[in-house]
Amino acid sequence: MATSAQLREQIAAGRWDGPLAALYGTAPQELARQRARYCAALEQFELYFGPGRQVQVYSAPGRAELGGNHTDHQHGYGLAAAVTLDLVAVAARNTDGYVRVKSRGFNKLDVIDLATAEPQEGESTHSASLIRGIAEGFRTAGKAIGGFDAYTASDVLRGSGLSSSAAFEIGMACIWNGEYACGLDARALAGICQYAENTYFGKPSGQLDQLASAVGGVIFADFADPAAPQVEKIHADGLLPPGMTLCVTDTRGSHSELTGEFAAIRQEMEAVAACLGGKVLGQVPETDFWAALPRLRTACGDRAVLRAIHYYEENARTLAQRRALLEKRFADFAALVLESGRASFALCQNVYCATDVRHQGLSVALALSQSILQGSSGAWRMQGGGFAGTIQAYVPETLLQRYHTAMERVFGPGSCYVLRLREQGARQVL
Repeated sequence: MATSAQLREQIAAGRWDGPLAALYGTAPQELARQRARYCAALEQFELYFGPGRQVQVYSAPGRAELGGNHTDHQHGYGLAAAVTLDLVAVAARNTDGYVRVKSRGFNKLDVIDLATAEPQEGESTHSASLIRGIAEGFRTAGKAIGGFDAYTASDVLRGSGLSSSAAFEIGMACIWNGEYACGLDARALAGICQYAENTYFGKPSGQLDQLASAVGGVIFADFADPAAPQVEKIHADGLLPPGMTLCVTDTRGSHSELTGEFAAIRQEMEAVAACLGGKVLGQVPETDFWAALPRLRTACGDRAVLRAIHYYEENARTLAQRRALLEKRFADFAALVLESGRASFALCQNVYCATDVRHQGLSVALALSQSILQGSSGAWRMQGGGFAGTIQAYVPETLLQRYHTAMERVFGPGSCYVLRLREQGARQVL
């Protein structure tokens, strides 16, 4: 194990180009950017936690949701891919039983006393609650853990739909797993992180985001048993055909303050399920739902009914997307992407907030994408929880420059990202 200063010297000299290239590609410009980024993170660690510490560096990727919008929390299917935008964490063990985390772009230093396990008043919806919840998840799994100091630098857009929260959570879990030799696999880490987000942070999310960050590549997940989801890894190089690129555009409207809107989707779906004797829609046969439709409209309201229809259709669509990817039928996959996007508007109703109709950045981005890509082999849809954040688009390379220029003209410089997929899940890098 090297000190932070020694690692900086080694990175600058190119000695770690191999591990960096495995994560970010071999393009000289990208390697130079990552060398500078890692060196800066190490330098910032020294600034906050002192020089001479022996450290390790961890990486946890963001993810692009490919299919299964709001299906995972109903015990359905999910499809997602890890991307090269990631969180990097420089970490060192300590012996005082505290976790201290400083994150780039945030003024606050999170300080968590591990002797206090239960959720703390006023801490929910803040990063400290996630750290405390993940620690408790490790202890519940029978793992002995201790304190650490860490500095994090994330390229995953906050509140954007690329799941910066899952990257942060999995990054913290990787630190404990590595620093204290806990030996948990990617699925176990994802489960712990979902527990922290649900119980301590207060967001009723599913587990697809954490699994995608932990496992890497393209994953298809079956959440029929959410305590032990079945995960199939599809290699990332099988997603895009030659001449096709995946773009995400940040509409610069954060969804980080929209927990209530996300929670309502789950609550309304589960209200429908409860009327039919289930806890979640995955436990209710679709035929039972359609047979009870008149009664459900009265008992739950039309929006809840429409969101339940979205679940059943999106779940079947996600299974069809998996088959299309495995059989390398991208045209069929793209058609399903478009169907999913239309369902977000009409059924799930999570493209914009009905209480804030002046701000509909996702709708504008989708309309602009349609104006450019309609009639091509491309596709476009909202991704993530919705209401704000990002859209994704599959853009033929012949239209890429036009598309990129148009999106950044409307949403600002740096808003449109050309993504590369990442085969590797979260891990210790250096």
